Amino acid sequence: MNLRTTKPGAGNKYFIRNVNGGYSWCIQGKPTDSECNVLANCVGYACGAYNEEHDFGYEKYHLNCNAENFIERAIASGLSVYQKPMPGGIMVWQKGATLNSNDGAGHVAICTWVNDVYDPVQIKTSESGYGSSAFWRSTRDKGNGNWGQNSNYKYRGCIAPVGYVQPVKPEPTPEPPRQLKYHAGDRLRFTGVLYADSYGNGPGQSRENLDAVISAVNDEAKAIKPYNINRGLGWVAEEDLHPFEPAPQPTPTVLNVGDKVKIIGTGNGASDGSANTAYGIGWIRYIKKIYPGRAFPYQVGDNTGTTGFYKANALEKQ
Repeated sequence: MNLRTTKPGAGNKYFIRNVNGGYSWCIQGKPTDSECNVLANCVGYACGAYNEEHDFGYEKYHLNCNAENFIERAIASGLSVYQKPMPGGIMVWQKGATLNSNDGAGHVAICTWVNDVYDPVQIKTSESGYGSSAFWRSTRDKGNGNWGQNSNYKYRGCIAPVGYVQPVKPEPTPEPPRQLKYHAGDRLRFTGVLYADSYGNGPGQSRENLDAVISAVNDEAKAIKPYNINRGLGWVAEEDLHPFEPAPQPTPTVLNVGDKVKIIGTGNGASDGSANTAYGIGWIRYIKKIYPGRAFPYQVGDNTGTTGFYKANALEKQ
């Protein structure tokens, strides 16, 4: 479909009256154009341009009535009418309160462009006007729905091109569910800031290497702190959570006979714990003998004698 965006020129029969060798059944324009005598007139232009854009080679649709009555004439001719303008359609405005010429004949224009085929709010038109100009182009905004005409006019609808199918706006593709790395019940390590909610509001205290269990998850796309840890302690970000690893335990110190040790706790005067408490905290001594399986297995002393019997956690190897 070839939409006209320039004034038709000499010899264009769609815009010349049939009595003068053209196709048009419309009245002569005013002021009459020297090349296309149905201009200046909105009816002559819209009727000619509509038939021309379909390349019929004659005036198939005789829309040679008052502009505001194009709707009825089009429907009677088997054409379709919609509220939303579309390229190639004839936009129709009523003038006054009635659909007769007593209060005005209305206006028509060919829509040549829309900013959005589904829900246009700005369009471009080609048009003409009786008692005005033979041709002009307009950019029209939807505004209050009257598409740029003043309050004396009321927009009625748009006559669609032949074969037009009203486009249906596709439904937006739903976003796939957010895939979170962790789930409720997972045990992790947390280092970072705790928040009052999952949207990042109310930053609070910080924690480092905290043993954390996820107690709730918010998988909404806008939740930037999607994990609640330790039953309401706070909401945290995924990047602040790390796989749980038990805190490293100190390697037990192996004590042997002859080892030099520092006494750091109390012991007993007998290896089975049946005697009085043995002290000596802070003293440096040696392990003289070991009694496996007894309550205080390490006999500690020096060359002057035995200081006492101790457990391993009461001795610090030197």
